[in-house]
Amino acid sequence: MTTPNDPAPKKKRMTLVDLFFHILLSDDTWRIVIGVALAVILAPHLLPLDRTGMGIYVMFITAVVVGWAVSKVPSQWIVRQLRLLLPDR
Repeated sequence: MTTPNDPAPKKKRMTLVDLFFHILLSDDTWRIVIGVALAVILAPHLLPLDRTGMGIYVMFITAVVVGWAVSKVPSQWIVRQLRLLLPDR
């Protein structure tokens, strides 16, 4: 139990290392990486190369979103394996 005379608890400041591990151990980070990788690989095959304009960008973004949506289980597995390697984080 705290009293009014107790000093306020110190707030933990987030360091660059903490931020790095937060990003590294986030499911969404790996889902985005998987989505972008799939888009880079698949988008040129899904849309012919002679197309120009917004079609290429729309296909790339669509491939990223689909890759993000289907990569939930693989990203959780990656994070689980990283947490086993880095148990103190």
